[in-house]
Amino acid sequence: IIDQKRSKVFTYDQQGNLLFAFGDAGNQKGSIAAIKSVCYQGDNMILLDSDSGSFTVYRRTEYGNILIKALENQNTGNYDAEVDDWTEILKRNNNFDVAYNGIAAAKYRDKDYEGAMQYYKDASNAEGYSKAFKEVRKDWMSKYFWVVPVVIIAAIVAIAKFAGFASKKNKAIALKVGQKNIKEELLYAFHVIVHPFDGFWDLKHEKRGSVASATFWLAMVILAFIYQSFGTGYIVKGATTTSVAGGAFAQAMGILLPLLLFVTANWCLTTLFDGEGSFKDVYIATCYAAAPLSFLIFLSTIVSNFVSSSETGFVSLISGVAWVWFALLLFFGIMVVHDYSISKNILTFLGTVVGMCLIMFIVILFSGLLMKMTGFISNISTELSFRI
Repeated sequence: IIDQKRSKVFTYDQQGNLLFAFGDAGNQKGSIAAIKSVCYQGDNMILLDSDSGSFTVYRRTEYGNILIKALENQNTGNYDAEVDDWTEILKRNNNFDVAYNGIAAAKYRDKDYEGAMQYYKDASNAEGYSKAFKEVRKDWMSKYFWVVPVVIIAAIVAIAKFAGFASKKNKAIALKVGQKNIKEELLYAFHVIVHPFDGFWDLKHEKRGSVASATFWLAMVILAFIYQSFGTGYIVKGATTTSVAGGAFAQAMGILLPLLLFVTANWCLTTLFDGEGSFKDVYIATCYAAAPLSFLIFLSTIVSNFVSSSETGFVSLISGVAWVWFALLLFFGIMVVHDYSISKNILTFLGTVVGMCLIMFIVILFSGLLMKMTGFISNISTELSFRI
């Protein structure tokens, strides 16, 4: 393709992948003011400059020759030679996705699916990676087909046993007189998430939870999202890359700051509208409401490593259930804590959102003012140091 505006020539393969580009407008030797037409003479490309009427001959480089040879071998089915050519290309340009895709496709045809997965990943080709992953998963299932039902049945039995144990233990703890220990407070979360009305009532009035146990569940949610940031399967995550340290900090702040902002805004608003909950009560209820997020986000992250591109809806479904569950628990928890009706609680939630926006605006405004004051003081200090 000739770009007459920028005097460049772009070359593509049959799939529309850019192979190379060259040319530039100018008056120096090798530059062309305005490309009029192009023709070939063997491996040479001849360009006509419409302004001067002169011809400029471009000879293909060794890199270009290997690239064209690789495409020829690909089109003629000479796959072994194609892989050798693509390997030579990567030695000269290891950022060339077409070469990675070419090698991956050759390995896929040779049924080296794990090798194909690696090269598709290097090419940031999630679809190709998914195609090879399906074959790897199919081979594994044919060998260990009995593992999946055993794991599912064992997980269901374990969950049922734990649910029975937690229910029995929570009923026994309800009759206990005196302060509950941290283990009993943590176990009570499994009652709250399935019985929100009496659960949040006892959480506040019977002191079944504390700031320490609430903070534990908040930490579990943060850890679940940190794990999600680096543990999500490549097919679901795609080509995005985040450093573990940077991703962990961003995920922690992404959970902690909005939660504290919500608790602060809700408490400030409800104190003006006859809310019965204290800042501590709102914080504990919010953290306990977030407990399902820690389980289901962790589960969705694990599942993401075993699905193909056509099955990522399962991961989205689990995450969606987690967020809906959290939203419902948070709504009913705040309603019980403040002893509100449903209509009043809805209005309070809307006011809380407005309050969160107002707090963020004030913080941003104050931060900008503080930065200007710091810069002003710094400029004065610098000026005085020059004059003294």
